Amino acid sequence: MDRVSPPKKLDMDDFLSHRPAAQELVAKNILGDPKIAPAIQQQRSELNKRKIEDKLRHKIDHRPSREELVEHNILKDSKVAPSLQKSQIALERSQLQDTLAHKINERPDVAKLVEQGIMTGDKNDM
Repeated sequence: MDRVSPPKKLDMDDFLSHRPAAQELVAKNILGDPKIAPAIQQQRSELNKRKIEDKLRHKIDHRPSREELVEHNILKDSKVAPSLQKSQIALERSQLQDTLAHKINERPDVAKLVEQGIMTGDKNDM
């Protein structure tokens, strides 16, 4: 009468011996609380869903405008097509690096600054 083969039966016994307890499943919200009627659990679930929907709707309705995001430097104010924006940012960064490198190479040395009276020859200025 028992059609389950011995290896499958052992696997099933092993599985059943390691399954979590009902309270553990209730704690993880996998099973409903057996002390609360299913209709009330359903209403609680629907109420929670509506609360989440209302919060999301409120956040979407009150999200900042594009202008505010640009003003707070969250978005870049770019008139360039989105496909070219990455290239534009890379170009701007490269130009800035070139400008800084040029300024560093052209900066006067300490002797010239002392000569111009910007620095004194003291070690405290360095």
